[in-house]
Amino acid sequence: MLTMNILKLWIGIISLCGVAFIVQAVKAEETNAPKASTVKDIKAYCLDFNWGDRGFAAAGTWKDANPAAHLAWYKATGANVIQTFCVSCNGYAWYKNGVVPEQPGLKVDFLRELVKLGHQEGMLVLGYFCISSNTRWGKENPSLSYGTPSSPHIPYTDEYLAYLSSAITDAVKTTGIDGFMIDWVWQPNRKANDGKWLDAEKKLYQQLMGEPFPGEEKLTKDQDLAYSRKAIDRCWKTIRKAAKDVNPACIIWLTTNNMKHPHVVNSDMYREVDWLLAEAGRIEEFAAIKSMVGTHTRLTTCFADWNGQDAAKVVPEALAAGIGLYGFAKPTSKEGTVNLDKILPKQLSEISGNNRNIGALARAYRGKSMDSEWAKDDFVEPAVPPAFRIALKSRGKRGLADTAKVTFEKDQTIITVRTPYQTGRALLTRTGEKWPSTILIRLLKKSADTPGPTHLRMANGKIGVSIIQAGETKIIAGEMQGGLDVNKVWEAKPFLNDGNPASPIKMDDVQTKTTTEAVEIAVPIKLIEGNPELICFEWCNGDKVR
Repeated sequence: MLTMNILKLWIGIISLCGVAFIVQAVKAEETNAPKASTVKDIKAYCLDFNWGDRGFAAAGTWKDANPAAHLAWYKATGANVIQTFCVSCNGYAWYKNGVVPEQPGLKVDFLRELVKLGHQEGMLVLGYFCISSNTRWGKENPSLSYGTPSSPHIPYTDEYLAYLSSAITDAVKTTGIDGFMIDWVWQPNRKANDGKWLDAEKKLYQQLMGEPFPGEEKLTKDQDLAYSRKAIDRCWKTIRKAAKDVNPACIIWLTTNNMKHPHVVNSDMYREVDWLLAEAGRIEEFAAIKSMVGTHTRLTTCFADWNGQDAAKVVPEALAAGIGLYGFAKPTSKEGTVNLDKILPKQLSEISGNNRNIGALARAYRGKSMDSEWAKDDFVEPAVPPAFRIALKSRGKRGLADTAKVTFEKDQTIITVRTPYQTGRALLTRTGEKWPSTILIRLLKKSADTPGPTHLRMANGKIGVSIIQAGETKIIAGEMQGGLDVNKVWEAKPFLNDGNPASPIKMDDVQTKTTTEAVEIAVPIKLIEGNPELICFEWCNGDKVR
C-alpha cells in the first residue's frame, strides 16, 4: 500500500513538472508574439472567408485553407497584421474543439496554427466575429432570428449574448489571438418577417426600456432610436467584458460602413474600442467622429472592391494622416489565398478591383511608392519617376475594367490601353516637372476584325481636339469647356461657340493609325504646351462616351 502511494506521489510530481514545462513553453512562445503597442503603423489584410459565390460562403467552403500558405501570402505583401477568423458569418469556427462547431471538413486547426506562425514572424493575428449575423445560430434558434439571409438578422437577446460571450471567451482563451474584429454591430433587418417584431425582441424592448413594446405601428422614431442604442450598447459591453476578462490587452477592432449612424455615434463603444475601421474607405469621415473616440483608439481605413476607393490615391493620403491601412478580398484559390503572381509584377494601372488594392497596399506595406515596380522579390523605385499617372473611367461594380500599361521606348512614352468596350475615358495627371515630348496612345482591339472606335477626343482644360474617323478623317480643335473629369461624360458639343470654334486651332501633328492590333494616336504637341496639369482623352463610336 505504501509502495503504491509513493508511486502515485511520483506520478503526481512528474505530472506537475510536465504541466509546469508546458506552461513555461507556452509562456516562452508568447514572448515571441508582438505587442499591439509595438506596431507603429497598422498594415493589415484579410483573406475573407465570409463570402461564397452568392451571399455567405456555405459551411466548409474554405476547409482546405493552409496556414503556412496564408502566412507566406501575408509576409509577401509586407503586412504586419493578419485579420482572419474565429467564427465567420456562416456560424462555424476556424479552430478545432471549441465551444462553436468547426467548419465541416476543416483539415487543420487553422486559427491556432496561423497564430503560431504569425507570432514567429512578429505579426499580430486577429480573429473575427460577425455580431448580428450567424447562419448556423439563426437556423438553430428560429424564434430568436429574423431568418438567415446575408444581412443582420439577430436581435441581442439574453440567449444570443450568452452564446456570443462564450464564443468570444473561448476564442481569446484558447487560440492565442491578439484580438478580433467585430462586424455588423447593427440592429436586425426585420424585412424577412414583414417588419413585424419577434416576441423575443418585444420582450427585450420591455427589458431595456422599462415599458411594454408599443407595437410596430405606434413605435416612434425616438423610441426606436433609444431602444436601438441601448441594445447595441448592452451587446458591446458583453463583447468587451468577454474579451478583456480573459486578456486585458486583447484588441477589439470595430468596423463600420456607416460611421455617423445615429445608433452608434457618441457611444461607449466608440470611446472604448481599441481600433476603429472606416469600411467605406472615406478618410474624411474621421474628422466628424474623432472627438467621439477614445484617446487610445487607433483609426484605420479600408480598401476593397465594393467601396470604390482608389488605393493609389488614398493610401498616400492615409499614411500622411497617420491612419492605419486595411484591405480584404475573397480568396480565389482552394487553399484560401489570392494569386500574387498576377498582382505584384503588374503596374497598378494594369490591374483593377481588389487586385489593384492589394498591389497598392503591398507597395505601401513595403515602404515603396505607388510608382515602384516589382523586380525578383521586392519593389524597386524607377530610376526616372514617371512624368504622369493614368486613371481610367470606372465601370461600376459589374462592369469589366479598362487597364493600361505605360512604357518608355526610345524618345516616346507609350500608353497601351486594354478595354473590353468601344467606348471609354482616361485621365493623365502630371506628376513630374514636365510632360514627355511624345506620348503615343494605343487602344487595343478585341480582334483583328474589330474596327475600333471612330471618335477620339483629347483636352487639357483650355483646348481640345476631336478626331472623327468615319470615312474621311475629320479634325476639329479649339477652345473647350469641361472634359477633364474621368468619370463624367463630355458635353455633346464640347467646344465653345456651339461646338464649332469661331477661332479654330490648327493642329498639323495629329497622327492616327489603325492596325490589326490597335488604334493609335499621338497626343498633339499643342496639348502639351504650357505644361498643363491634366490631359484627358476618350474614345467612342458616335458623339458620346457611355
